[in-house]
Amino acid sequence: MINMRMKYKMLLLFASTSLLTVATATVAPAMAQQCEADQGGASKTLNPRIAQSLGEVFELMQAEQYNEALASLNQLIAQRGDGMRDFDRATTYELRGSVKASLEDYRGAQRDFQVALDTNELSASRNNNLRYYISQISFQLDDFQGAIRGLNAWIRNATACGDKVDSNAYYLLAAAYVQLTPPNYRAAVQPAEQAIAGATEPKKSYYDLANLVYSEMNARTKREALLEKMVNFWPGEKGYWTQLSGAYSTAGKDRDAFSVLEVAYRAGLLSTEAELKTLIQYFSFFDNPYRGAKMLEREMAAGNIKRTKDNLVLLSQLWSQSREHKKSIPILREAARGAPNGDLSYRLGQVLLADEKYADAQTALEGALNKGGMNRKNTGDAWLLLGTARFSQAGPESTAIWASARRAFVNAQRYETARRRATDWITYIDAVVDTYRRGKELEERQIRERCEQDQGRLDRDQRIRDLQNRPETAEDRAFETEFLERCTGPLGLDQAAETGGGGGGDDAEIAPEEGESEGAN
Repeated sequence: MINMRMKYKMLLLFASTSLLTVATATVAPAMAQQCEADQGGASKTLNPRIAQSLGEVFELMQAEQYNEALASLNQLIAQRGDGMRDFDRATTYELRGSVKASLEDYRGAQRDFQVALDTNELSASRNNNLRYYISQISFQLDDFQGAIRGLNAWIRNATACGDKVDSNAYYLLAAAYVQLTPPNYRAAVQPAEQAIAGATEPKKSYYDLANLVYSEMNARTKREALLEKMVNFWPGEKGYWTQLSGAYSTAGKDRDAFSVLEVAYRAGLLSTEAELKTLIQYFSFFDNPYRGAKMLEREMAAGNIKRTKDNLVLLSQLWSQSREHKKSIPILREAARGAPNGDLSYRLGQVLLADEKYADAQTALEGALNKGGMNRKNTGDAWLLLGTARFSQAGPESTAIWASARRAFVNAQRYETARRRATDWITYIDAVVDTYRRGKELEERQIRERCEQDQGRLDRDQRIRDLQNRPETAEDRAFETEFLERCTGPLGLDQAAETGGGGGGDDAEIAPEEGESEGAN
């Protein structure tokens, strides 16, 4: 579809160019004859009296006495208008048009110039100058179609006479096409390019117009090349740098877009928060989040970027990507403070967990679940991470912590994105608890067996002492005391091992219905 559209545009451009060529070829012979007559034909002269009157008017114009000049011309036309020869009449109206233009009576000037042109008594060059003046006035009066017609005629005639076409004429023609309703950007392309090509030095207005036309025509390659020149000609214009960066980005040249913005930043041209953040995000995109974090921190301190929740989150993410978790934690904690939902506390919990601050991570994740307002994925992941944070604090016999972690993983099973990992954790915890229980049972049996053996030893030693009528020694008493302490009453077995849980009110800090309510999100 894109290729077909481009082919269609090229056909239209070729067709319009062909028509212009035909029109120029048709008018050229007649103009060539007129140009030759201009150069070698008999010269036309003014009536002496009219020449004298016009000379006096010219002196008034030189003295910038335009109202007096206009009054004299009006009187001359009123007295001798009908009796004037065409050449005298054309010259008089030509001069009065100039006076009216000086007085900013543009419509009056345009009418007088048109009268002078319609006589067809002036030289080809003067007639063509009149066309140019009329076209310029049409443009100023928002008659853009009239300006287009006049400028195209002027360009054709100038070309036929071998005259150099003023680059400003091409600029006005392109601008007139742009000012139409709707704008005709396609027709504006060629004159906009000719204006730039014909200028003796770069003119900012010409380049601005071509930039607009290329942008509206989606002529990416041409616009890139144009903007590359513009940033060199006018390096202090911030808009050209940002536009060039945007053009590169649209074309998929992100590395070039990044480089252009960085140059503009170093030149002190970037000032808005949006511009600065775009460059900061490029640092992250191109695996240099540390520089992005430093820049964001610096611009926040300077007041160029506001210390909002979103910007604090961005800063914390950049520090995390830089593996500077310790720097990201207080930033994210500040952002999470007072947040209406649990999303930021959830992110804080993630960062704390990555930094192996398990107790702090548990507190943050419990706070996130209490606040709620998160989507299903984040809610499920928060329960999953909470279970991980709790379990990571457990020791070799922390059955209450195991049970608390298991309850978090059971809640995580309610969410499809966390279900498989939560199930794996539950299976693992159950295996740990089972291993612990079996170890305790073995330990209990061993203790009982030893106690039974020691009881037999005590009974045997007592019988021997009775038969020998020998008193109990200090060693005998010490052994009996140690036996009684070890083997009477509870055997030191953890009753929680038999239930797979025990104690631990960790979930009491989280609303008991949290899992159910979030599951409805």
